[in-house]
Amino acid sequence: ETSPKAVDETLFTTGSGDRLKFFDAVDSGLSVGVPGLLRMLDLAHRGHGRLPWSELFRPAIALAEDGFEVSPRLNKSIESALSRIRRAPAAAAYFLDDNKQPRAVGSVLKNPALAAALQSIAENGAAHFYTGPIAQEIVKAVAKHPKRPGLLSAEDLDSYRALEREPLCGEYRRYRICGMPAPSSGAITTLQTLGILESYDLSVMAPDSARAIHLISEAQRLAYADRARFISDPSFAQVPVAGMLDREYLRARARLIQDGKSMGIAAPGQP
Repeated sequence: ETSPKAVDETLFTTGSGDRLKFFDAVDSGLSVGVPGLLRMLDLAHRGHGRLPWSELFRPAIALAEDGFEVSPRLNKSIESALSRIRRAPAAAAYFLDDNKQPRAVGSVLKNPALAAALQSIAENGAAHFYTGPIAQEIVKAVAKHPKRPGLLSAEDLDSYRALEREPLCGEYRRYRICGMPAPSSGAITTLQTLGILESYDLSVMAPDSARAIHLISEAQRLAYADRARFISDPSFAQVPVAGMLDREYLRARARLIQDGKSMGIAAPGQP
């Protein structure tokens, strides 16, 4: 997804300029981006699809209409976020029972509103989601958040376009690994982590051994420090991908790892 056009650097700050707490920002209209999934699926279907668009929605519509049993895992997830769910009327109506408790394991969870939305998209195409009644409801919900309204507009939805990007690929030992490039951080961060770990012979360690877990955790600390500092949208900033994946740079980063001792909060490097 992309951010609404009206967003600026003050988005996640209070009126006095302080930074919002994480969940105060997340559970609000401020964190809602322009959803990109349906435009992406439409683009992929036009280029590669074989079945009619409407047929693709049948299993999901049936699942939403007929419902599914709440699993122990889902019940536990609801329990872990119970206080936050209770503050969100729509989420509470869906995930909680009449006593405001997590829906019990084995109870059937149905979503007729989702079924209706999927049916309309199946019949009218992806554009219906971005310009029709669903789009209007999304904008209205974001704007009317009781505590922190968001900035999403009808124009943001209408103007969204999916982009096809060249995958980012790299080598790890005898494997070639490819993933989504910036602005996504997945491929860069994964390739950095693996590049750092190439300095160690993981094959002689048990996967769940303390040393293996330590090395992987520390490599990820270093990769995520670079992720936070350098990865952004290349439409607006220069992302030093080649430098971040340079083998000598990653070997130097690997030398920061100490056996038996965590580095704590890792600092970004200088790719």
